Amino acid sequence: MMTFFCSRSFLNLNLSRAVIVGALTTMGLLSGLVPNLSASSPNIVFGSSASAQSSAVSESEVTNYATIVMTVEPARQAAYGTIKKRNGGNVPPIVCNDQPSLARLNPNIRNVATNFCNQYTQIVKRNGMTITRFNEITVMQQADPDLQNRIKNALLRLAKKK
Repeated sequence: MMTFFCSRSFLNLNLSRAVIVGALTTMGLLSGLVPNLSASSPNIVFGSSASAQSSAVSESEVTNYATIVMTVEPARQAAYGTIKKRNGGNVPPIVCNDQPSLARLNPNIRNVATNFCNQYTQIVKRNGMTITRFNEITVMQQADPDLQNRIKNALLRLAKKK
């Protein structure tokens, strides 16, 4: 029989890693659910100026962005799970700022998607950011490792406070 010994610091490190992985996963998943991120958004190409753009994101914006990601994640997971369950295991693309795409959703999941989008919008605004700026940072971090690290560090700081 094997016995495992885990120190408190080991558990905290693993919890921090789990939060980071979850948050980064959330950011990736959110890119398909957030307003102003349509099918054409991924076609934006960043050249060598992408690193310079990271400095265009202030530390307070990084902290607000991380706070939003952590706050919206439980609502996103709940909406995703409900939609998947009600829609036979499939989750269609949801673009919050595209009313026609929301209207085309199956009626049994439309309310869930609309409620999530409304909740998401409120969370972003409540944390002092506009939807447009949140989406700009989302797109920038996808091409900017420095910005990704800044966001990851902010997520770690926030996770330690909880």
